[in-house]
Amino acid sequence: MSSVKRALTPEDVLGFKNVEDTQISPDGTLVAFVVGDSFKVDTKWPRSTIWLVATADGEPRQLTSGSRTDALPRWSPDGCQLAFLSDRLVEGQRQVFVIARDGGEAMPLTSIAGAIPTPRGLNALQWSPDGCSLAFLTEDPETDEERVKREAKDDAIAVEQHPKFVRVWVVDVATKSIRCVSPDNLQIWEFGWHPNSREIAAVVSDQPYEWSWYTNRIVRFGLGEPAQTVWQSKRQVALPVWSPDGNQVAFVSSNWSDRGCVAGDVWTIDSRGGEARNLSAGIVASLGWMQWSSTGQELLAIGHDRGGTGLHRINVTTGERSQVWWQQAAVAEAHWPRFSASRDGALAVALEDADHPRDVWILRETSGKLAGQQLTHLHPLAAEIAIGETSILHWQGTDGCEMQGLLIKPVGHQAGQGCPMVMWVHGGPTGISASRYYAAFGWNQLLAAAGYAVFLPNYRGSVGWGLEFAESNIGDMGGKDFEDMLLGVDSLIESGIADPQRLAIAGWSYGGFTAAWAVSQTDRFKAAVMGAGISHWLSFHGKSSLADWDAIHYAESPYQSTGRFQKFSPLSYCENLSTPTLILHGAEDQDVPVEQSYLFYRALKDQRVPTELIVYPREDHAIKERSHLLDMSRRVLAWLQAYL
Repeated sequence: MSSVKRALTPEDVLGFKNVEDTQISPDGTLVAFVVGDSFKVDTKWPRSTIWLVATADGEPRQLTSGSRTDALPRWSPDGCQLAFLSDRLVEGQRQVFVIARDGGEAMPLTSIAGAIPTPRGLNALQWSPDGCSLAFLTEDPETDEERVKREAKDDAIAVEQHPKFVRVWVVDVATKSIRCVSPDNLQIWEFGWHPNSREIAAVVSDQPYEWSWYTNRIVRFGLGEPAQTVWQSKRQVALPVWSPDGNQVAFVSSNWSDRGCVAGDVWTIDSRGGEARNLSAGIVASLGWMQWSSTGQELLAIGHDRGGTGLHRINVTTGERSQVWWQQAAVAEAHWPRFSASRDGALAVALEDADHPRDVWILRETSGKLAGQQLTHLHPLAAEIAIGETSILHWQGTDGCEMQGLLIKPVGHQAGQGCPMVMWVHGGPTGISASRYYAAFGWNQLLAAAGYAVFLPNYRGSVGWGLEFAESNIGDMGGKDFEDMLLGVDSLIESGIADPQRLAIAGWSYGGFTAAWAVSQTDRFKAAVMGAGISHWLSFHGKSSLADWDAIHYAESPYQSTGRFQKFSPLSYCENLSTPTLILHGAEDQDVPVEQSYLFYRALKDQRVPTELIVYPREDHAIKERSHLLDMSRRVLAWLQAYL
């Protein structure tokens, strides 16, 4: 067999399996996890199934065989059953199922109207601590009156006049009886069971709209009882977790640009209310998912940590902190790192790094530190393809702040050889370009295969370097953060990596905004790719589902005619446009409405700048259909080849 590796193709990028949501059994002998088929067929959503692997020496085996989407496996407290969500009965309508750990036929527990949402978090399905019930989130269903009107095409849209709340429902596993247990007129974003199985802590808002999440709070309520506010923060809060004795609630807080991008400081508060206490103040990391020790004396928290992933143990009484594990790698679960723990302290994670695709790992403690063991090897494709070398880059940003990012060199790059370079800007801005296996994610290794260096800056406002750094571009999005990026480009030119005459910029979401902002401010980039980006902040505020976020992150009202919304809008500088720009967007994007791309496209056309606008039907903020993903990759490569 030949050892020569071949070049990565757009089809290869979609051929890797998506491994996530690792759940270790209470006794520590098995790990359940989700395997997505990564767009092998042209479906709206990648199909996914639930697998098991023994933590000793077993081979992974497929547990469920749904033809659609099985997700969120959750072990019962006794470890005998797995609950999960599936739309195997009716496509797009998720229901709660349980299956024995040894396999067999999955049993549906619910047949409920209304959408069980795919959360931007992973705690939307939870066993009660006593193992008798399962709680889950469900959106209010369409009423009979609404259905009749829809079928009669009497369907005028009254904006925000008929709210549909997401509520907590509980199903009895033995009887299948089901009831709504959350108070009326509360939008439930996340929740956690009290150890007594009779109460719930939840992150809530008073309105069921995405913008209302930015003024959320933590409440507690007995099943079917009124809610009591536990904590109202000036920042957003997430991931409420009761202490074993029920006397405290731990949570994470920061200012975030997206629900689900949860990384900040760890706090605790008395479960009856009072003043919250920041247990991770000043830490140079952005923590997220956490779990209490069985004694209630400590919290174990995982998070983005200086470009890698770290696990920190925090004593809730003394505030003493210690890092028990760190790796230049990504533990990827939705938008934040996550682990699950067995009773004996073993942790299961889905781990990847720059050279290895995501697989299931187990971490066990030895002499106060955690050591990892890989349990699965699910990506034979990785052995066939050549990828560019990834390295960590440090440079001085604006005002002397030390910055970090990633550099992916072209495949086969020779030392001292200057090359065309694409700066890929991550979204958020409270996101991160982590040490991931980019051959199975996006365009970056595709670009390296095509001969481009790829620079991924973690500009100010990124997570992973503590709360102060993550909030350091508030009031200044497009200001010093953009200057940080340009200084990173300068450092790569000075080192001889980047050809200053062959630079491009690309990004999605906030990265798409940055691409549009860049071509309105400088002509040093010879080509640009604007993906689902913002071109005009005031009109974005008017139509985006994230309307409160922009006002928080610009720290002023959007209606000041000479304020930051005007100052940082790329459309305010149309006369500067000269860079050929490819624009990509999903037609059904509610986060960044597609009008933002139409506006910028028209401005470029009016300035006679080469441009193309590609809109993908049925797609929202993240493009998911196979044919669209392939089309997008090919267009990006062709655009850069033409202009760079």
